[in-house]
Amino acid sequence: YQAFFDSNIQADYVHIDHIAEYPVLYLPYPVMLKQQTADKLIEYVKNGGKLICEGLPGYFGDGGHVGVVQPNLGLDQLFGAKEKYVEFTPDLLEDLTLEVRGNQVIGRYFLQEYITKGGTVVGTFKNGSAAAVENSFGNGKTLLIGSYPGAGYFKHHSPETKQFFSGLLDWADVNQGVISSDGDIKARLHKGEGGTYLWVLNPSRDSREVTISLTEKRELKEANDLWAATPISIDKNSVTLTIGDRDAAIIKLQ
Repeated sequence: YQAFFDSNIQADYVHIDHIAEYPVLYLPYPVMLKQQTADKLIEYVKNGGKLICEGLPGYFGDGGHVGVVQPNLGLDQLFGAKEKYVEFTPDLLEDLTLEVRGNQVIGRYFLQEYITKGGTVVGTFKNGSAAAVENSFGNGKTLLIGSYPGAGYFKHHSPETKQFFSGLLDWADVNQGVISSDGDIKARLHKGEGGTYLWVLNPSRDSREVTISLTEKRELKEANDLWAATPISIDKNSVTLTIGDRDAAIIKLQ
């Protein structure tokens, strides 16, 4: 998830019972899943959801049993791919590289190569084996990646892996609502009957100046912080403010 935040993609941690509320999901470190969880993911994509999944999804199923077919739990049909080869050698894969959708990505921990079962190869390892498979399923689509880019980014912070994560919203046809000039500062835009509010959070231990831009075409007239009355400057569709360490702003937009 850190790569999403550093890429200024506004990500949330989602409970499995609430996944239908989101147009796209990223499933990290999915090596052990329950059949019930797999069934909900399958139904989610069937109904139009977009799912990006790291490698070895459900390798261990209920009770910790290894599936005879991999991906396990019926997920081979969801991802349109079947395991060709696998390595559980985390000590040897700290610098694993693969190409996915034109991006050089750093993986980590595990390696899973695929053969397609209806899906399309969109990524390869250095040896030319399939490292990523895209598939259409029901009304949705999936992207399966045969390693752990999230863990790879956590260690290396490579610009190429960051670029890969940034492009996932385009892959999912999802418009990014807000962009933060500082990857450490988190922003959320909330709209409802009571108006439009921008939440800005600073989890760091120092004060930060940040500009939050809205991607929608609108020109802001007012921006008032309801939390601490922080001074805010407006420039068309963006706001700039300084937030203290471990502090927040709740901004009513007009």
